[in-house]
Amino acid sequence: MIKLIAFDLDGTVADTLADLAAAVNHALTVRGLSPYPTEDYRQFVGNGVDNLMMTVLKEHYTPEVAEGMKRDFFDYYAAHCLDITAAYPGIAELLQELSDSGLMTAVISNKPNTFVPGILSKLYPDHHFTVAWGQQPELPRKPAPDALIKAIGECGVKREEVLYVGDSNVDVEFAHNAGVKVCGVSWGFRGADELKKAGADHIVDTARELRDYLYEQA
Repeated sequence: MIKLIAFDLDGTVADTLADLAAAVNHALTVRGLSPYPTEDYRQFVGNGVDNLMMTVLKEHYTPEVAEGMKRDFFDYYAAHCLDITAAYPGIAELLQELSDSGLMTAVISNKPNTFVPGILSKLYPDHHFTVAWGQQPELPRKPAPDALIKAIGECGVKREEVLYVGDSNVDVEFAHNAGVKVCGVSWGFRGADELKKAGADHIVDTARELRDYLYEQA
């Protein structure tokens, strides 16, 4: 029986792609470097901000340049992270149903932790997540399972009572590393093919399908 549903953030409950792309492209253009098309960021994001800087800088990467990029990215994103970012269709209603059913919810993301509360409170102001964490210094980023294992402990549930929901191969590996089932969502940044290849236990195309799958597990 599922008691805790833990979600990824970017590409799963929040369509953040355009704002992320704009922030990184700003940091690139400040340095006279070429920006990337927004669609390219579907493959760039998801592995933490340090890896994101390495990916976009390519041959221009040095630790010093990356640190400057991160500062400019953080400053710009803090001011613009909700310019275009939106909730995916049906997620607010799903969260309300889960809450009404007495199920706990969580968000565990590789996004820097400082941005997570503001995005969730803006997109889902009426929902209380039992746990909502971004990347923090004391916890290794996904796919290391530490953050999910810690959340499971804090929520007082067993691993077999948890479902993780995400949109990428990183999410699949993260959940399986923690000994938890994972449901992939095809509406996110990476699509169903990647999720299948990664070994997702189940894949859904809509929030309603996710709701039906959750109640099948109850």
